[in-house]
This record gives sequence, C-alpha cells and structure tokens, in this order.
Amino acid sequence: MRVHWAVVVFAVIGTILLTWHFRTQHLDFMVPRGVELSPEDYGENLAVGPIALQPVIEENPEVTEVLGNPEEPEEDIVAEITDLELGDLEASPGLDTYRSFAESNDPDRLFELSSTLRARGQFQRALLAFERIIDTSKAESTTLDEAAKGIETLAPTLPSWNVDPTTEISLILHLGTAKGASDNLKSALLQVATLIRASSSDLLEITPKISTNRSNTAVEDSPISIWISTNEKDSPTTPVISLSPSADQDQAIDGISLAVFKTVRSQLNALGYPSPPSFQASGKDLLTTYITRLMWRDFAKSLYKKADPETEGDASPN
Repeated sequence: MRVHWAVVVFAVIGTILLTWHFRTQHLDFMVPRGVELSPEDYGENLAVGPIALQPVIEENPEVTEVLGNPEEPEEDIVAEITDLELGDLEASPGLDTYRSFAESNDPDRLFELSSTLRARGQFQRALLAFERIIDTSKAESTTLDEAAKGIETLAPTLPSWNVDPTTEISLILHLGTAKGASDNLKSALLQVATLIRASSSDLLEITPKISTNRSNTAVEDSPISIWISTNEKDSPTTPVISLSPSADQDQAIDGISLAVFKTVRSQLNALGYPSPPSFQASGKDLLTTYITRLMWRDFAKSLYKKADPETEGDASPN
C-alpha cells in the first residue's frame, strides 16, 4: 500500500516541529550562557521613579492667540497709489501740485507717491511730492529729514523751474553792520544770495546789499543784522535777525544762512505754512532743502502784496 506524498510531507514537518518544541521549551535564547546580568537588564526597575500625572485640563481654557513675532511691531501697509492720485502725467505740473493730496494724506503716502512717480520716470513730479512733505504736512523732524534727502538727491539732476529771467521776482538780501564788512563777510553774503537763487530754482533774483552805520562806540565784533525786502522804496521787510560775525568764511555762510532761514520761515508762518520743528541740520542745509520752491515763491509774493495790495500774478511786479 502506497502513502500519499502530502501525508509524508506533513508528517516530516510535524516531526521536526514537535522535536524542536520539546527540546527548546525550557531554553532562554535572550540570555547569554555563562554571563550574569543585573536585574534592571531584565526590565525589573524600568518603572521606578516618581509617577508624572497629566495635568487637569479645564473644559473651556482661555487661549491667547499670538500672531507673528510679538517683539517685532507690524509694519503699516501703504496702499498702492492710483492713477487718479498720480494726476495727468502728460500735463506740466504746477508748483503747488499734490498740495491737496498732501493735506489729506500722511507723509508715508507722499513717500509712496514720490516712489511711484520715480518708477514711472516722472522725476519733476517726484520732487514736488517730496516738497509737499516739507511745506504741507506737520511731520516729525526725522520724516522731514528723509524728505530733505530726497530733495537734495533729485533737485540737482533737474533743470531750473523758471527758464525766463524776465519773470524772476527781485528781492534784496540786507546785511547791516556798525563797523563795516570784511571781505570774507561780503563774500559770504554773496554766496548766500546765490544759494537762495539756486534753491528757488531761479524763481528769485537776490541782490545782496550791505548797510554800514559806522559808529565810534561800536566794538570790533558788533553783531550784524540780516533781513530781506523788495527793491521798492519804503517796502515792508522780514523780521530782522541778529547774529555774531565770524572771521571764518564757511562759518559766516552757515550763520547768515541760518539767519535767512529763520526770517523767511517767520514770514511763511504768517502765511499759514506749518512751523518747523527743531532741526539738527546746518544753516546752509536748512536754507537749501527745508524751504521749497513753492515756499520761496509765496514768500516773495507776500512781500510785494504787502507793498501793493492790488498786485497779482506770479511774475515780479517790477
């Protein structure tokens, strides 16, 4: 009688498994023979130590949501300048362009306006946007300083605003002294007059004039006086500013420039322009960048209007 091959296979496998089971059921293959192990290696002390309990969680805990880095203040997002706010870029701008925009927006918007105009190649308009920060907004000195740097960068790259010498407004820059003016003082006054003409973009024609009241009692370093008037007889003048003369020409230029800045801004305050904060800039920088072309024009016209209330127009009433 022949046995089926499947029965033979299962019998052989079963014999092997049973033999392996009975011969190895008391053996521990995880422990090496002849080596003693510490109890903790068998896991007897794995649960030692204090038991950490999970804290009780309230049903409705108060959660404070913190977005971003609390140490870094969020930056204000300035809205994009629209085409309507840019104005008609094909038309020639006026000196007072963007004044209404500046009166209804903060300085950040004006900086964005200037940046947008520069990106479009409208550098004359970009300069006007910087100037509106100086002559319209009541900004802090740091903001005005930033605008002044923009003016200082753009202005030298652009042509003069006024290209017709016959329309220049004539003014006289006076220097009064009791002991006579030195050559350095005369040169300093002439250079300040040149600075005013340049910073007004040729809107003003400034003639320096020295008045000497020789007095035997005057000391050598007697104060000098600075003021501005029209070239008409008995015309009104700006407030008189006194300062000590300097033998150094650069210091004399800076001192006269500061005096002119003060007397001009005093006149402009009466016209409704915002009072300037305290500046850290030199007198020369104040004169050339913290008085805009529009301010120079309005300042000069105001002197002529005081002399002749019926005077109108942008041109000099000479």
